[in-house]
Amino acid sequence: MRGNDLERFLNVSNLVVLNCVADKRHPFLFQMKLQPIEHQHLKECANLFVSVFSNPPWNENWEIESAFNRLEDFYNMPWSHSVVAILEERIIGFAIGYIERWHQGNSFYLKEMCVESTKQQSGVGTKIMDVLSQNLVDKGVNKIYLLTARDSLASAFYSKCGFCNNSKIIMMSKTL
Repeated sequence: MRGNDLERFLNVSNLVVLNCVADKRHPFLFQMKLQPIEHQHLKECANLFVSVFSNPPWNENWEIESAFNRLEDFYNMPWSHSVVAILEERIIGFAIGYIERWHQGNSFYLKEMCVESTKQQSGVGTKIMDVLSQNLVDKGVNKIYLLTARDSLASAFYSKCGFCNNSKIIMMSKTL
């Protein structure tokens, strides 16, 4: 994201942050900064990614370098879009993916999203999703899709954000 796109994104981000309603349990939402991920954020995002995805329901064994490489791959993709939540100079959450062209318009494939374990269920993820969604609408995207663990807190979060299961698609895999 460069030039006017970055400026427009930051304007949208600031609107969401300024309109953010923080309750007594989560006053930090007022201080949280939302912006596009920059390359210098990737290492800290990788550390957060490893921390979050080593816990249930995923229980994945990521190495920092592998997580960094994965996130950097998405960051460098054409039509990549992202949001990072920063609180007191520390990354507490992020989302990253890319726009794909489809016959029915542009879709966004949300490849990774995570929020620091101690900040989950506090509104951080919702704010990230709100800013990402508004930015994507401004880019002409009409759909976001993703993969997540079935019957998990993550799937409940995405349902709360308006996502639903697609009855026409199943995930298939083959071990090689």
